[in-house]
Amino acid sequence: MSRRRALGALAVLVAAVVAVVLYAVALLRRREEVTDGLVLLDATGPDGTLLDLDGLLDAVTNGVGRDERDDALLDAETLEVLSLAPLEPDARASARLALPEDTRACLSLSWPTSAGYSALLVDLPGPGRYALAELAACSLHEAQEDGADTGALIDPVSGMTVKALRERTAAALDACRGTEEPASRAARAAEALEAACAARSGLDRARAHGAPGTALLGVTFTHPPSAPAVGRVLAPLTDAGRDLLVRLVITDASDDEEMTAWRSCLDELHAQGAKAMVQVCDSIDLSTLDDEDFNRRLDRLIEAFPDADAWETGNEIGGDWLGEKAIKRTLEATRRLSESPQTSAATRVLTLYYQLGQGRAENSTFTVAQDALAPELLELSDVVGLSVYPQWHPLGCAADRVLDALSALAGDRLIALSELGYGAEDLDDGPWWYGSPTDTSTGRAVVARDLTAAALGRHDVWAAPLWWYYLEDEIESVAGVGSVLANAAAAPSEGGEAGCGG
Repeated sequence: MSRRRALGALAVLVAAVVAVVLYAVALLRRREEVTDGLVLLDATGPDGTLLDLDGLLDAVTNGVGRDERDDALLDAETLEVLSLAPLEPDARASARLALPEDTRACLSLSWPTSAGYSALLVDLPGPGRYALAELAACSLHEAQEDGADTGALIDPVSGMTVKALRERTAAALDACRGTEEPASRAARAAEALEAACAARSGLDRARAHGAPGTALLGVTFTHPPSAPAVGRVLAPLTDAGRDLLVRLVITDASDDEEMTAWRSCLDELHAQGAKAMVQVCDSIDLSTLDDEDFNRRLDRLIEAFPDADAWETGNEIGGDWLGEKAIKRTLEATRRLSESPQTSAATRVLTLYYQLGQGRAENSTFTVAQDALAPELLELSDVVGLSVYPQWHPLGCAADRVLDALSALAGDRLIALSELGYGAEDLDDGPWWYGSPTDTSTGRAVVARDLTAAALGRHDVWAAPLWWYYLEDEIESVAGVGSVLANAAAAPSEGGEAGCGG
């Protein structure tokens, strides 16, 4: 085919795609309804009746109330927060919002599905009246196009092909578009959203089993286990067929006994073939140290662990408890580690704290990244990671899109799911749930499975999920998390068909 003819064919294809998109938007919007330039959104409760704003926010917050509302308008590309709490009451619909003039926006809010609470990232086509769940389902369905180019991918949990899961979503969306009455359409939209979320999770799990297996499977040690215990807790993870990474969280670098125990732990990790990442300072402790204490701690860590494979230079950057010196200290530590002959070859990991609307706008993940991070800090970092706690900040089916935004921020660097946890004394007060509203063990397993798969199925990920309470969850709980992580992360065997195993 000649270049001119190829360009002509491409132009026809682009025109066709644009026409389909415009037609879809026309179907989604109630064309006959005047909305005064606003977006009107409909949602239904379990009984199928339209919710008002109070009812909608009750669903968003899992019944906790307006104080925990997390609806936010985001820049649709960067996911920076444009405004918090944009939803307002409207007599005609469940809620209304005004669109920004110069930025393509999406609505972010936590929303319940049968799998639990996910962050919905709802692209807003323009003024009009829409079913909230239908817009969310469309956003998810369209985002899966690039990753679902083969019907051979099999979700190892459901046994269904990704193609079949997506066909179920398409059929549900078609049913929505054939319904005009607002409550009926919103109820059908809820079915479409369920299907789209199932397809998203199925695609993530299938991709994780079909990925090359080069990303590391990671966990976190919050205290130093004995040498025999190291082997026991790593054993379930080896079934993944991936290299292992363990983050070491040192509480007191001035405590000789603790440091000796960590030194023994790191030696045993290397003997077991695992890699070790030393955390410079946990986010909870950072604000309690003065500058002299922080520098003394860093000196001691570099002296004690010159053979660490990686360093977490900053932990949960953006957390509103960190204080004003967090980024300055993280940059200082990153410089030291990059310049020291002992540590310059080790991987440097910068972890951001994930939240899109549950805290102050200036502390949201991508606003912090754009407004507060020094360019030098990103330049000296090898990996940009994300810390996620779904009971406080739901993620769920939005994981791939959030990781896309993280990858765009990181540029040519790798990314990571560098902290994840579910179910613990300091987590269970969070208003949201995933996996099960009542059974923490089930919730923990589903979070570990779904978010590990979502990360490790990508080609730009260095490691995941660096499970935070791994020792506690593996040793002290009846249902350990190690085998769940290994199953979610299982890489294809050489010569095997990617994504075709359970």
